[in-house]
Amino acid sequence: MINLHIREKKFRDKTILIDTSMEIMEGGFYIITGPSGVGKSSLLNIIGLLDGDFFGDYIFYGEKICSCDRNKMQELRRLYFGYVFQDSLINERQDLTRNTLCSVEYSKQKDKKKNVDQLLSMVGLHFKNGCSSILSGGEKQRLALARALIKQPKILLADEPTASLDRENKKVIMNILNSFNNDGGTIIMVTHDFELITNNMEVITLNNC
Repeated sequence: MINLHIREKKFRDKTILIDTSMEIMEGGFYIITGPSGVGKSSLLNIIGLLDGDFFGDYIFYGEKICSCDRNKMQELRRLYFGYVFQDSLINERQDLTRNTLCSVEYSKQKDKKKNVDQLLSMVGLHFKNGCSSILSGGEKQRLALARALIKQPKILLADEPTASLDRENKKVIMNILNSFNNDGGTIIMVTHDFELITNNMEVITLNNC
């Protein structure tokens, strides 16, 4: 699916990734881990075509993707990827339904709206018209996961999706991720929490340059 080789990635003139290669297979569950500051989120952003500013090669289903082709990168993001960011990025001025649908292109929102109830229920949120500002941290993270899944992505990228959550909320999030993976979805997840790692996951450990 994805073959990636990063010869060098810099951030503010500091090299954070060097000679980093990985192959992402369909249906895999990949864990990116390592000390703080080694470029885990940067690697995730490169995999998700959110960041093309690196020296190296990105091959997607046999096609080399050029970072200069912004339209191509945007199209692939739209068609293939769902994102759960470390900060849930919930719009507290909107209700749960609007937050869930905001990742869907406008022309498809009417069709996807019929799936919102089921998806919110799956992540344990049962008040679709409720105000997002009253949600707890765990509820916001579950809403962010619903927002990513409403697109029915083939690849789900999750940056510390269980950070700062209690044990029960971690379990809820991981059950949803495992269900997505069992249904054939591909997951690349950044985490520091080794308790979440199971035998079905492939671990990619980054170290300081």
